Amino acid sequence: MPTRPPEQDAKRAALARVEVCSALSAAELDSLAGLAQLRRLPKGRTLVKQGDISEAVFGVVSGRLRVSVSRADGSEATLTLLGPGELLGELGLFQDSSRSAHVTALEDARVLVIGKSVFLGALRRSPAASLALCGLLAARVRQLARHFEEVTALPVEQRLARKLVLLTARWGAPTTAGVGISLKLSQQELAELVDTSRQTANKCLTKWRKAGILSAATRGVVVLDVDALRRCAGA
Repeated sequence: MPTRPPEQDAKRAALARVEVCSALSAAELDSLAGLAQLRRLPKGRTLVKQGDISEAVFGVVSGRLRVSVSRADGSEATLTLLGPGELLGELGLFQDSSRSAHVTALEDARVLVIGKSVFLGALRRSPAASLALCGLLAARVRQLARHFEEVTALPVEQRLARKLVLLTARWGAPTTAGVGISLKLSQQELAELVDTSRQTANKCLTKWRKAGILSAATRGVVVLDVDALRRCAGA
């Protein structure tokens, strides 16, 4: 039996951890790994721009990415953050249209790039993967609806508290003081996550620091009192 190149084995293992792709058969994973390309993104590099032609889907291998849209005044609104194992660009599979958002690396990242026609072919041959994609699309619609509901109905302090609770659940790690959020975000980036100004976000963070709910660390925010933060979030 011929030996696969180590790079293909690494791509196959990474694909098997990506949502939707994990539902593919072993043979389909092997085939897709042979056609996927591994791309490295340094911190701050844009993967796709809003308005680009949709030609591929991407599986996040490592690092975290920000999905945002441009406003008429030139500012940006952050829709969500994506991390390892998540798929992006799925909407472009079903529309011959341009990208609906910007995707930028918040830290050094690696993604697998899979051509649109290649991925659609895999879906046609795999009912399980097709159903998994339907589930992902439904979850993304619910997430987007919840985001806009919060932006329009909740005060800034509650929105920011909810976002920090979510970040703690997704990317938190126990520390001697509390729970550290490994993703380092600037105050501007945190503000964009909840559609507010940096100054307003800073007021909330300062209030919570004084109350002993969180502290700033070199590598990110440390939540000292998760229960108190949940109360601020109304959770």
